[in-house]
Amino acid sequence: MRAQTVDIDDVKNQLSDLITIASEGGEVIIVQDGKPLARLVPAADAALYQSPLPSRDEFSTDEEPLAWDADGWENVA
Repeated sequence: MRAQTVDIDDVKNQLSDLITIASEGGEVIIVQDGKPLARLVPAADAALYQSPLPSRDEFSTDEEPLAWDADGWENVA
C-alpha cells in the first residue's frame, strides 16, 4: 500500500478517515508546504517506536570527564 500524503490544514477534517487508513495497515504522511511533519502508521508497528536501552558503556564514569566543560555557564543570563 502506498503512503498517502495529506496537508496539515486538511488533517483536522479527515482525522477519523486517516486513522482508519493507518489502522488497516496504511501509512499517512502529514505535510506542510510540501515538507513532511509527521507519519501515521499502524499501532501494530510498535517496534518502530522502541529504542534499545542504553548500555552501561554509554555513560561517563567517575574517572572519565564529561564531553563538555561547564566553566563559564554560571555567568550566562
